[in-house]
Amino acid sequence: MKKSSNTWRERISKKSNETDLSNNPVGNRAAGLELDLRLREFEINQLTQRNNFFMIFQGVLIAGLIQSQGTAAPIITFSMSLLGISTSLLQIGMAGGAKYWQSRWEASTRSSEIALVLELLKKKKLAVQTFTHDSSLLTEDERNQIAEWNRENPNDAITDDTQLIQKIVEADINNSTRNVFRRRADWWVRRFAISPKWSVSRIPIWMGGCLLLFWVTISANLVEISNFEPSQFAPKSIHLVPLKQEKRDLHPADPSSTKSLKKI
Repeated sequence: MKKSSNTWRERISKKSNETDLSNNPVGNRAAGLELDLRLREFEINQLTQRNNFFMIFQGVLIAGLIQSQGTAAPIITFSMSLLGISTSLLQIGMAGGAKYWQSRWEASTRSSEIALVLELLKKKKLAVQTFTHDSSLLTEDERNQIAEWNRENPNDAITDDTQLIQKIVEADINNSTRNVFRRRADWWVRRFAISPKWSVSRIPIWMGGCLLLFWVTISANLVEISNFEPSQFAPKSIHLVPLKQEKRDLHPADPSSTKSLKKI
């Protein structure tokens, strides 16, 4: 009978290593934080790719609608509008779901980071904050843990400033250039484009809403209902005009055309 090449001590050691969770995200805070970061990045990348698919599809629909110039059969144009409405609703749902899961993993990242920071500080080790500088995004329990630590360790306090990141960003964008003319020229960029902290992951949701409104407007003008005209709800002072005006034929009976001909 052939003996096993591993002794009983080696087998026990191997078995214990298999159940060791020290390098597993469940048993290691650092590994858990790394997993949260990877999942957050995955959701952001997936949002971009999925939104690109919807935008390309919407672009094809709009291009086909413009190419037809309103001469296509009503059933085809109306079907395209219904397809555009459905696509817009799906785009909103996709972008909203992606935003939810991104927020979920960002919350998990902050929670893992603050737990890791507290653990390292208790061991008198270096702790670097990345996602938890802005304490306004932390839960009440996490803010209480920071406040308790700061009371007990005033010389090694954790950053607890709800406006820290905003102050750093504003200082950077306001002092990004020494050219006075350029600084004055792009004041609106700093004021309305950067400072408001636009959410990149929310913009696809708004884009889907705008496209939904576009397709609803198109479809509303394709259906004729007795005693109902969509244009009656528009302000009387606003009129829609074509981008390209049709050229009028010059008739001799028209005084303006006769005058033009005499001048020539």
